Amino acid sequence: MQRISKMRIAFLTLGTRGDVQPYLALAKELVRQGHSAVVCTSESFRDLIEAASVEYRRAALDLMHLSSTEEGRRVLESPWKNLRLAWKMTHEIIRPGYRKTFDDFYEAACGCDMIVYHPKAFAVPDIAMHLNIPCISMPPIPTTYPITEFSCLAVFGGRNFGARINRLSYALNAKAEHTYIKEINDFRVRTLGLGKRSAGQYTYHMDEEKIPIVYPVSKYLFEDVSSWNGHVQLPGFFFLQSRETLPEEAADFLANGAKPIVVAFGSMPLKHPARFMEILSGALNRTGSRAIIVSGNTGIRPSGSALILVIKQAPYTELFRRAKAVVHHGGAGTTAAAIAGGVPQFIMPFAVDQPFWAARVYRRGISPPPAAESSLTEETLAKIFLSFDDAALIERAALLGERINAENGTENAAAYLLARA
Repeated sequence: MQRISKMRIAFLTLGTRGDVQPYLALAKELVRQGHSAVVCTSESFRDLIEAASVEYRRAALDLMHLSSTEEGRRVLESPWKNLRLAWKMTHEIIRPGYRKTFDDFYEAACGCDMIVYHPKAFAVPDIAMHLNIPCISMPPIPTTYPITEFSCLAVFGGRNFGARINRLSYALNAKAEHTYIKEINDFRVRTLGLGKRSAGQYTYHMDEEKIPIVYPVSKYLFEDVSSWNGHVQLPGFFFLQSRETLPEEAADFLANGAKPIVVAFGSMPLKHPARFMEILSGALNRTGSRAIIVSGNTGIRPSGSALILVIKQAPYTELFRRAKAVVHHGGAGTTAAAIAGGVPQFIMPFAVDQPFWAARVYRRGISPPPAAESSLTEETLAKIFLSFDDAALIERAALLGERINAENGTENAAAYLLARA
């Protein structure tokens, strides 16, 4: 295919901020290089995308908003206890929302030279085929290509069941769109003028050609994985460059005392925020440490303690590099930012891929063993805080941070996309 000097690329994605930010970071890098990019996703992220000076298109289905509703929280916190509610939400909200979103994705992709998409953005290969343009799958976490080293993250959380079962577990990726195949085929027939197809037909191939896969992660966390065999790209973590600055109270707190431990659980709500604050306060007092808490959606409220500052939000890149250590939930984006900060970390995983990242970080020797919120005590958290003074731990974290920061993930990924034009 003849190379196009100036390209227009559509980024089509759905989910939480962790499902959107990598696409936005890459889109922004392409715009910086003089290309054109559009990000089509939920209304919840309009402000984030437009603040980055990237073109935004609305997608009807807003999974982020849905997860913040009372019903959504109940399903996320206890899916097996709320199966009937989950079924109702799927069939009354999510399925119709997907059908409208397929049309939104199509309109956003028209006039583009390439599509980069999230696996949750079903029907994108169908759109690419209809428009006769290439598409690239970019899962935010390494959950698509079948490998032997760990199981499918989306299904089994990356646990190791042995090489054969690990590889077989990825076959379940093809079942992901089964619930929505009626909507996909209605879109194919009514909008694209194509015939019906079976679920999973375009999970890995389109017209017998492999769909390229890019994981926006660092090779330095996957040096033990050899069975990708060059079939996926690992350009490095994507970091969204932001003009956001530290809140004034955070800057003052940092300037007037020892480096604090930063606590950041992103959008994950703590089950018992008051209990966690009691444990945290006790551990800080025992160790003579200070803390900045980025409260987000945790439910944590200001404590009144001189050792603790609670702020609603802050740019992680700036805050983490000025921290003594970072305590977080283990989301992919927060994990990457903590590693890039070059400081030790401790992960309290909640769900989904977070235990996987916690295990990866621990294996690299830049974190004490992960622990669940329910297992923490004042004594155990104090021991964790004391471990942040270990010279070897500090050195390993700093070295890995240097490597991660030298990768330039978005630049590498942009070069890969442009080379495929």
